[in-house]
Amino acid sequence: MNIFNVIQSKMVQKNNRWNISMEKGESIIHRYMIEILQDSKDNMISLSDLLILLNQRTKHIKFINNSTKKPLSVYIRCIHGSPLNFLDNHSFYEVIKEQANIQVKLVDKYITTKNYDDYKEWILVDEEDFIMV
Repeated sequence: MNIFNVIQSKMVQKNNRWNISMEKGESIIHRYMIEILQDSKDNMISLSDLLILLNQRTKHIKFINNSTKKPLSVYIRCIHGSPLNFLDNHSFYEVIKEQANIQVKLVDKYITTKNYDDYKEWILVDEEDFIMV
């Protein structure tokens, strides 16, 4: 890859003008992702199937970037870097990597599309941060 291609690809990524805010987009992602995971067996599904179902279930929502309608998976990739980055940033999703297959699991089966906002306020603390007296 030459330098021109590297510079050109970075310029494209900086142009993220979406019609939906990050907060609204994240709310939509969680709502449909939780729904899909709750409908699946053992609250677990492969990442590729999850993305396909997300795109299908959000067809009616217009994610527009530079006056072009895009699927939800493109929105996730542009705003969060990748679906794995998005999942890793939220404690109620677990990513299980088995060789080439990546599974996504809903950790808290009692979470609903209405109460996931409660988890935003949680801060995960490592026990190394504490000094035992």
